[in-house]
Amino acid sequence: MTGARPALDRESAIAAYLKYADRMPQLADGDLPAQTQVVHNILEIADQFDVIIFDAFGVLNSGVHAIPGALSAVSALRKRGVDLAVVTNDASNTAEAIITRHRNRGFDFTVESLVSSAKYIVPMMDRHFDVTQWGIMAPQHWPIDGLPGQARFLADDPGIYDAAEGFVLIDSDEWHGARQQLLEASLAKKPRPILVGNPDICAPMGDFLSVESGYFAHLAADACGVMPQCVGKPYREVFDDILNRHPTVDRSRILMVGDTLHTDVLGGLAAGIKTLLVTRGGFLDGYEDLTGLYQRSGIHPHFIAPAIGHGLE
Repeated sequence: MTGARPALDRESAIAAYLKYADRMPQLADGDLPAQTQVVHNILEIADQFDVIIFDAFGVLNSGVHAIPGALSAVSALRKRGVDLAVVTNDASNTAEAIITRHRNRGFDFTVESLVSSAKYIVPMMDRHFDVTQWGIMAPQHWPIDGLPGQARFLADDPGIYDAAEGFVLIDSDEWHGARQQLLEASLAKKPRPILVGNPDICAPMGDFLSVESGYFAHLAADACGVMPQCVGKPYREVFDDILNRHPTVDRSRILMVGDTLHTDVLGGLAAGIKTLLVTRGGFLDGYEDLTGLYQRSGIHPHFIAPAIGHGLE
């Protein structure tokens, strides 16, 4: 994530998540907890879990900085012997680059502890065996040569859009309104598959919410009526990856920690694991009507805390 992304205000982001909720995983009866328990920080409930999964942005860090108390919380969990993992929708960077950034913030995560949506982009494309010409939303440094078929970056030439047999939206770093208009106009003329490597609508970047690929995918879908196909939170592949690593751990002993209802909490609930929503340093920082948001979304977590390391700063 290197460029100057467009920003989105929180109310618009919430409205978009609510508008497109039917394109996200649907919860079955019994997936929601009976109530949400308020806790001080993650250490208050740590003894209930053998595996804890963290979202990165808004939980561990906000922008380039670690969220206060997060380093202490992760260190304390390590000492208790809890197995920790990180799940990210940052499909624009390699696992090594992501882990290096976390280590520069002071975290001790390894490449093996990371599950990125990027891992599932090629398998998603391979399912479309009849598509050979792909248009790719990604910055110019992204390793496009590793994709199947003939892939071209979506730029300012309308011909690239019309020649594509399918689209893969990976990273919005160099995206702007004119390119979005070209994408929507081309899809309106001829609907084609829309694949999404980062289904986030927005991401907390410290003092603003950056607009992510998922937002543009939904707008493109509106233009042509094609359901976007997504990998990453809240969809199952990334959660199944971690569950498959711990086949003997009961799902009630696995916790997903995130800062959004429609990616982290929804994904955890759909996977049948416990969920913790944090409210400071991420998407909901300063938000005052969580009860109303629960009611509007039909989603609520098992636990809620200000931050994983609240009081440990």
